[in-house]
Amino acid sequence: MATEDLFIVAIELGSSNVTGIAGKKMPDGTISVQAVVQEPSSAFIRRGVIFNLTKSAQCINSIKERIEERLKRKITQVYVGYGGQGIHSVFNVINKSLGGEARISREIVEELERENLKANVGNRTILDVVPQVYSTGKETSLDPVGIIADNIEVVYMNIIARHALKSNIENCFNEANLHIAGCMLTPVSEAKMLLTDSEKRSGCVLVDFGADTTSVVVFKENMLRYVAVIPLGSANITRDIESCQLDEQEAESLKLKYGSAVNETATIEEGKEFIYTFPGGSGITKQKFSEIVEARSKEILINVAQQIKESGLDKSALIGGVVFTGGGSGLKNIIPAFTKITGISQVRIVKSIQNVVFTKTSGPKETEGRFIGAISILDEGTQNCCGTEFSDDENHGIFNPQTTEATAAQEDVKTTEETEQKPKGPGFLDRWKKKLQDIGTTIVGEDE
Repeated sequence: MATEDLFIVAIELGSSNVTGIAGKKMPDGTISVQAVVQEPSSAFIRRGVIFNLTKSAQCINSIKERIEERLKRKITQVYVGYGGQGIHSVFNVINKSLGGEARISREIVEELERENLKANVGNRTILDVVPQVYSTGKETSLDPVGIIADNIEVVYMNIIARHALKSNIENCFNEANLHIAGCMLTPVSEAKMLLTDSEKRSGCVLVDFGADTTSVVVFKENMLRYVAVIPLGSANITRDIESCQLDEQEAESLKLKYGSAVNETATIEEGKEFIYTFPGGSGITKQKFSEIVEARSKEILINVAQQIKESGLDKSALIGGVVFTGGGSGLKNIIPAFTKITGISQVRIVKSIQNVVFTKTSGPKETEGRFIGAISILDEGTQNCCGTEFSDDENHGIFNPQTTEATAAQEDVKTTEETEQKPKGPGFLDRWKKKLQDIGTTIVGEDE
């Protein structure tokens, strides 16, 4: 099947919204978005983690059906983007003696991988593994197969999280009766798409300043070196403003209109001006409002700076600088505030993606930035996610998904009833354990 004939469908599980997107990767490298829908997720996702399976499954089904209506095709499987509090990385070093000089085989490497999966991670689950470097004597390599040595040592980066994170995603999509083609860490997928090859090679940080969480992703020498998810985001700023006796909508509106990561009050008199007046005549002064926003913004940026430090790479090693994205990156003066805290001056903000085209029927597209996470998941997809076209008078109800291979091979000959048969796809854990050369980890500290 030609690349342009592949319909790829991705669902991003965000704390504010679940985003569903469908599109094609064209031969010239552009992504043609055919459908995009969003539904609020605060009722069943908190800090990126599903806590209500019934409501999440209902949302997934609703998004699937809305995309099917746009595409006029049945969805057979989806790629899933996830993140959230509780995911973090730990390093594990394994050393193996070969009993004399011997050629390192693929079997030896696989034995090391199995040994790593036995690592004690407490009550956590290993979601994915990223080998950082293999050492054979004085030599280091990313692929040791074929090297002659008497000893081999490997450093693994293990992505771990509470078991519930993985099982809740699996159970949600099982309840929605929708096959998962692959799971990806959304901030890592974003970094792959948004950072240039030069930035990933020379050392660069992606900061996704989201609503409930802020993700920090570090690349160096074209390899993911570190990922951290901080359980703070722009919604914390809004909640702080709400403490001034405002409702959420009023607080959010004031944040967008007057919020700044740096206190811009020039004089005492200016600071006494009201930016919001209550019915009784009292109000919120510009000085008080500025102090609230600046304090929380500073806390988040200090945490970002600490996570960059935890990566083991200082600003001299991060020649590519820092790239901000996410809704919180729109906060006024975010760059000077960050530079003052970290000393990193090479900072840019990404609000849209190049080489992405929205079709007329794709749906809302006025704010492309809010779809960056979902687009990055779609960009990583390689398998067809849709079956045969259907006419407007067909029943668009829930169906049992079918494997991509059967869909691609038999798409033109299968009946609607045959297409709705559920496959025995690869196990969820097997997909999560699959080694990706440049996927990485997240870390946050304590869970809720």
